[in-house]
Amino acid sequence: MAAVLLAGCGQSEPPPADPEVAFAVGDTEVSAKPYLYCDVRVQDCKRDNTAQVSLEVAPNTPVLVTVPDEVAETPWSVVIQYRTAAGEQKAPVTVATFAPGKSSTFEALPPGKGAQLQTVEVKQAGAKLVRDDQGAPAAVSRGVWSAQIEAPA
Repeated sequence: MAAVLLAGCGQSEPPPADPEVAFAVGDTEVSAKPYLYCDVRVQDCKRDNTAQVSLEVAPNTPVLVTVPDEVAETPWSVVIQYRTAAGEQKAPVTVATFAPGKSSTFEALPPGKGAQLQTVEVKQAGAKLVRDDQGAPAAVSRGVWSAQIEAPA
């Protein structure tokens, strides 16, 4: 009997699954695993290049982003990349940043009539800081979830 009890004590629970972020347009929703996910100190990281999801979105259509509690309880942001109606490719831009516990959803929409989203990403801040281009402290991303946006055919 003692051997059975000792064997049970040595087993540990598997680590929790990485959080997933939902990207939705109308009735269509896809869940993305992180393509980059690190411990809170951003020292032990893993990358999954197959984690990016695809979503068909018409121009001028918002994408609803929903993060789980474990992301919403930390600083997080939404970054979009888009093309203008004239076809001009825009660099990625942060369109929203949330303090811990302030929100778990955001509606991403490219600026300008006829603009087409190309990428919507969620970035979860970690505890590691670096200096940005202006010398201010900036958090390094602990987790990144991404949706590749395709225009309807």
